[in-house]
Amino acid sequence: MNNSLAAEHSNDTRQTPTWSPMVVLTGAACAALRFGGVWSWWALLWAPLLAATVGFMIHQWRVLARNHWRMGIIEWLLLTVAHLGCLAAVGLIIGL
Repeated sequence: MNNSLAAEHSNDTRQTPTWSPMVVLTGAACAALRFGGVWSWWALLWAPLLAATVGFMIHQWRVLARNHWRMGIIEWLLLTVAHLGCLAAVGLIIGL
């Protein structure tokens, strides 16, 4: 019998979702969009930042679902701020 799968999903190795790095990435992308403009050479900065933010967002949602939606109030606040910042960045890009 192989117990490696059970050990892999034990409580000791379970990841917890953290949204603070995504808030920093979103803030950096929004700052680059705000001060550099959308269609300038600044796109070389904000495009990878926004792509990394979306990738990190997808990963954190998966971790959150594995933890049965358990997070502290601060993490829920950071989640909201990060998503609103990401929406604001996309709104700036498409011209809203």
